[in-house]
Amino acid sequence: MNAPIEHGDLNKRISRDQANALAAVRCAQHELAQFRAPVLSGSGLDGTTEHDLGRRDYADKRLAALEAIISDPFQAMVEVCTEVVGERGEVIEKEQLWYANVESSVNEVFRDGSSNIAVLSWTHPGIQLALSTDLGDFRDVKASGFKLRSVEPLAKARFDAALPQMSAVYQPGGAVRPKRAVQPKTGLKAVKLEMTKDQVQAFVSRMSGLMIVTGAPGSGKTTVAFQRIRFLFDQQDQRDDGGRLVKYAPHLTRVFLANENLAGQAKTLLSKQLAIPASVVAGVSDFISNYVDQVWLYKHNARPRQRRLSQLEIAARSAIPGLSDQHDLVRLWELYEHQVAERLQHGADAKWSTLAPGAATQLATLASALRRSAETANMGRDPASSALSMAAVFSKVSQPYADARDRMNSAERRQFDEAFQQWLYWVYDPLIAIAGYLGTRESEAAHRMRRGTGGRVNEAEVLATAQREWNDRTYGPEDVAWIAWLLRFSLPAELEPQGRFREMPSALGPATVDGDRWTHVAIDEAQDLTVAEASLLGSLVDPDGALTVSADFRQIVSPVQGMRNAEALHIGRSLRGKGAEQIYPFARNMRQSKQIGRFLQGFYEVAFRERPTFDANSSLEDKKPQLIVAPYQDHARRIKQLVAVLRRSDVVSSIALLQINEDQPALNALREELAAIDVPLAPIWAASGDGLLTSSVERIKGLEFDACIVLGLEGVESAALNFTLNRAYVALSRPARRLALICSEYPPLLRKMDKSLFDVTQS
Repeated sequence: MNAPIEHGDLNKRISRDQANALAAVRCAQHELAQFRAPVLSGSGLDGTTEHDLGRRDYADKRLAALEAIISDPFQAMVEVCTEVVGERGEVIEKEQLWYANVESSVNEVFRDGSSNIAVLSWTHPGIQLALSTDLGDFRDVKASGFKLRSVEPLAKARFDAALPQMSAVYQPGGAVRPKRAVQPKTGLKAVKLEMTKDQVQAFVSRMSGLMIVTGAPGSGKTTVAFQRIRFLFDQQDQRDDGGRLVKYAPHLTRVFLANENLAGQAKTLLSKQLAIPASVVAGVSDFISNYVDQVWLYKHNARPRQRRLSQLEIAARSAIPGLSDQHDLVRLWELYEHQVAERLQHGADAKWSTLAPGAATQLATLASALRRSAETANMGRDPASSALSMAAVFSKVSQPYADARDRMNSAERRQFDEAFQQWLYWVYDPLIAIAGYLGTRESEAAHRMRRGTGGRVNEAEVLATAQREWNDRTYGPEDVAWIAWLLRFSLPAELEPQGRFREMPSALGPATVDGDRWTHVAIDEAQDLTVAEASLLGSLVDPDGALTVSADFRQIVSPVQGMRNAEALHIGRSLRGKGAEQIYPFARNMRQSKQIGRFLQGFYEVAFRERPTFDANSSLEDKKPQLIVAPYQDHARRIKQLVAVLRRSDVVSSIALLQINEDQPALNALREELAAIDVPLAPIWAASGDGLLTSSVERIKGLEFDACIVLGLEGVESAALNFTLNRAYVALSRPARRLALICSEYPPLLRKMDKSLFDVTQS
């Protein structure tokens, strides 16, 4: 019953799979009747042990898997020839029959008489490789570190239903009672057994190291990155033995969303479709603010800015650090090391050096050791291996430091520890370094402010105000990530207090749970981070863990913040090994119709002057994008006509009106005109709800809609604001089915495009 069938006999496969479906349900019912939850010993010092927790987690997953198999036994079948590493390290070649269940997180093998029926989790690497590989092709996966070394699919099938009556598509063989295709809906959704070959290659890549997924809008970057979290949870026992294998679990996983527009959809996808608790999701700004609160314990009167800024001044101030690149991180660190080296030489003048008369000799020796550590340190460019970090300095002065503390009574020791902590925070003061770097590069700061605001502020005045505030020890939200970054690499990584200066927190404390460091960090839409944020977050993962990053550097939409490449992730990176990085470009736009996808390809080529890196979705046909050229005073009427037509379409539920460059006064005026002619409107900036959605690209980044009406394309090339081309590209990529452009004049960019890609209506 469980053997592959030769010569593509479809009827035999159908009979076998129907029989196995019935047997799988019967076996799962039997196992469920026998199922008993594990009895936890509670014998650990703190109650339940990690072993007990692991048993309970597996039991919960197996219970869910059995219930899923009873409800719907499987949704895919593969007959494969495999090479697998045996228990003694030998490679075993064998033919196997596997089934996959999209709701299972457990690889279940049932015994039915003399046969085995393998119903595996959809995350099993062999299942995914077989489904994405052409019949007869050979996939070598030795480099991925699995016990599974190769897969060759001999036959496969996807099932809409296995019971009571089979509905499937077989290869070879064709369709058996196929169901009518369902129109795809917008929004984040799992594609468990429908990944492309590129997506599967990323999904089953090595279970450690840095994986960067790039690709066009709608290519599945976010979805595959999130599904990989489930893969690491479920299939970690498929890793080949050897080296240190970290544990992947929800409490040791964090998902950082650079674009918080996606928070609701991301949590729903993770919790409802992938059975991953939404608690793994963290906002970047909130996490970094909390990080600073936990590790910057003595600020020497530094405090958050209380003064209210105008929106333009906020943008200008944000652009100064927000548009920095990886070179700024290196240069800032060099300046910071010089600050630390100079201040370490003043220990003899510090308050702590005179607190304990009985330890005066030892304290003088400590001050001398601190001075020598600064004088002999080699200045570097890599913060992770700095010779002037607190950990490096502690390693050089730990003996005189311990000797001095040993000579003190308990009261003196408490006073010394407090005074020494305050002195170290003075030596490693991050705000002084930030002011010394960002505040003295006037030309670069002015250029960033000009690009970030479209030249609408007095750059010299804004920078002078920033300098005054820094000198007054005041910092703003735009500075917090840089403060956190400097503290991350200056504070000790050691978690045990005995291994660092007392009263100094560990830089990794906020990234640990019960003493264990996070083993998997995933960052979505990384191009929207500052370089300081990216470097900080990427440095927190366990050296033998996994860092998963999705990004499209053509989708930076904020004029005041973003990364043009992934280089910042290499600065201070904690992951071991030179081969710890893999980049996977996704080539197919899966979101949009073929017509919008081809239009987007043409726009990409003329806007960025390079060939597009993605293919259009050939499986979804719809209407061409429409350009309407009309006077501004006619825009509201044209929008009303478009909305009325789109509302009558069977494929359109959500409609968004998008500004490429946000202009609230202009949008308010347009909304008044639309309301006056009875166009139902959702609240301004809303991303969902009843009525026409009216927003800007920055506010809906990452979201998608059935139809979009885009405003402002005619002014894109002449705009002074940073990343305007990127915002136009993102705006055009938001609709799945229908796209309309309303312009006061024919956009110059579209004159350079193939006119067969869109229809034109001119007043």
